Amino acid sequence: MRPENGVRSILVCGMIFTVFMSLLYLYQPTFLRFIDNKLYDTLLRSTPLSERSGVPLIVDLDEKSLSQFGQWPWPRYRVALLLKKLNELGASSIGLDMVFPEADRTSFGILKKDVSRDLGIHVEMKGLPEILKDNDKALASMLSQGPFVLGYKFTFADEKDPGGDCLLHPLNVAILKEKGVAETQNHLFSAAHAVCNLRVFSEAVTSSGFFNVIPDFDGVLRRAPLLIEHQGKFYPSLSLATLVQSLGIHQVTLRVSSRGVDSLRMGNIVIPLDGKANLIIRYRGKGKSFAYVSAGDILSNRIPRGRIQGRIIFLGTSATGLGEFRPTPLDPVFPGVEVHATLVDNILKKDFFSRPNWVPGFELLLVVGSGIFSTLFLSWTGAWWSLLVLGLGALGLWQGGQWVLQTKGFFLSPVVPLIALGGNFSFLTLFKYWREEKKVKARTREIALTQDFTIQCLTSLIETRDSETGGHILRTQRYVKALCQRLVTHPKFREFLNPGTIEDLYKSAPLHDIGKVGVPDSILLKHGKLTHNELEEMKKHTLYGRDAIQRAEEKFGYNASGSFLRLAKEIAYTHHEKWDGSGYPEGLKGESIPISGRIMALADVYDSIVHQRVYKPSFAHKDAVSIITQLKEIVFDPDIVDTFLEVLDEFRKIDLEFVDHEEANEVVYKDVRASIEDSVFGSLDKHQ
Repeated sequence: MRPENGVRSILVCGMIFTVFMSLLYLYQPTFLRFIDNKLYDTLLRSTPLSERSGVPLIVDLDEKSLSQFGQWPWPRYRVALLLKKLNELGASSIGLDMVFPEADRTSFGILKKDVSRDLGIHVEMKGLPEILKDNDKALASMLSQGPFVLGYKFTFADEKDPGGDCLLHPLNVAILKEKGVAETQNHLFSAAHAVCNLRVFSEAVTSSGFFNVIPDFDGVLRRAPLLIEHQGKFYPSLSLATLVQSLGIHQVTLRVSSRGVDSLRMGNIVIPLDGKANLIIRYRGKGKSFAYVSAGDILSNRIPRGRIQGRIIFLGTSATGLGEFRPTPLDPVFPGVEVHATLVDNILKKDFFSRPNWVPGFELLLVVGSGIFSTLFLSWTGAWWSLLVLGLGALGLWQGGQWVLQTKGFFLSPVVPLIALGGNFSFLTLFKYWREEKKVKARTREIALTQDFTIQCLTSLIETRDSETGGHILRTQRYVKALCQRLVTHPKFREFLNPGTIEDLYKSAPLHDIGKVGVPDSILLKHGKLTHNELEEMKKHTLYGRDAIQRAEEKFGYNASGSFLRLAKEIAYTHHEKWDGSGYPEGLKGESIPISGRIMALADVYDSIVHQRVYKPSFAHKDAVSIITQLKEIVFDPDIVDTFLEVLDEFRKIDLEFVDHEEANEVVYKDVRASIEDSVFGSLDKHQ
């Protein structure tokens, strides 16, 4: 069965939105990656922390050490002494989260030269062992005797070349490429230069590693590279180099696909990496989650062998002003040296967080599925059911992402599927609302046209009784609107005359004489002055008009008609009331007369004066103005008369535009005051 037009349009819009969200996912704009990262942080904080392996240990150049042995940098012989003690305590491997790019200025040999040059004093060093004359040689000698791994920092193409003769230690990496991957294709970060150690130190060790980490664009450290390419060779991070040294591994295997780096194999350990050889860091908690030992306690021989033996050591500093700190998802101030320990712990425990190459495709499938599901559901159900089901769907996506991260270690981002689900609901609900609004507006226009048609039928019915009424109805309707549009600026009428009320007054004005259908023709069409009884019968047209409209109001309900019938009833019933209380049918006085009746009264009298009737000739426009002015505060609301005098030109234009076909010649109004009662409220009283 083919869907209805309305359903079809919703389906089309939903599919267009789904395609848009799919393209947005493929493009990955910055704001989307930002939301993705923050959601990952939230999921990570709700994931239970894994137990540590107990292997990595941090030897800390902390405040205590500096207080005991002096400020940093220490003389290199003291660093050598610290390394010697760690080696003797049985450390498995020792990574130095620091770099020694310049000669030690505190060496005795260098100090002798400086003192001689600056002060002219010759210092003898007789009896001093040769190795202590040069601290750098002492440190190099110590480095050659143990499982030490030096640290250095890579710089990239947009950074200044630091210079220096660098000796770095590449890692023996076997590349396993999938079919179709070009031999020259390199997916790793490529370094241009390095800030490295003195060559004497690099020659003393067999291993070194970079301590670069690359935060995400929001500054938060979520992943770290294990390998970086430099001059065609692969170099390990400090954490990887230290671990390789500890395990005695001589070669690793890097698996590469067309989408980039896939994984790194070390013996029986397979490390999942992203396309740029980054490992997503599975933090063990906030800073200081790993065991820390003060370097001062090592030098003072206060640490038992059991605390160090067999452990992987990272030597770094957390002292104020010296330590490097990084913001992480769990801690805004996380010690840099602890990042290396965390990476080693992740590898040893094999509890990785990763995003396999199939994850982006699966996420795209979720985006498309969420869009199609929400589109189909919204097409055939109402908003409340859709909101309930789609809310459950959103909860399922969120809980699913959390479950996959906690149990499988995969980060499956629900961000774009959630946006697709919620966005489609909002978009299609708005679209449905817009369609319904169009239907309501169409129905409103139809009702308004029906209302206008009904009014026209009623006025035509009045015309069949009194042929003079047709032009009178059209003119008075426009007189009313002209008065209202000017009265709206008057403080007394501003609140009442809102745009809706003005429109209702304009539409209901033609019904002011609807009650005349109940007046006998012998009275309605009589030439000349009416008798007292005939005049009383004529006055009943106000009652007939009110009762007819009231019956319609009672039948259809006030709410169905709004203010239209109320105003029509007021106009029909009160447009012959006079300001001084001498009018009919109730003899209302002053502001007790409804505003609608007061406005209609002036419009009705003006038209009756300037146009011929069976019982009177027509008067000139200026005479009508004079009569109405003199009837101010007698018949008419003085404020409405003042407003009438401001819109005389509009009244005149309306009068000329809708003039009756046959009019008697205008006569000059001789004595206005003498003829008011006779001409207007004497002979005119048969209608007024």
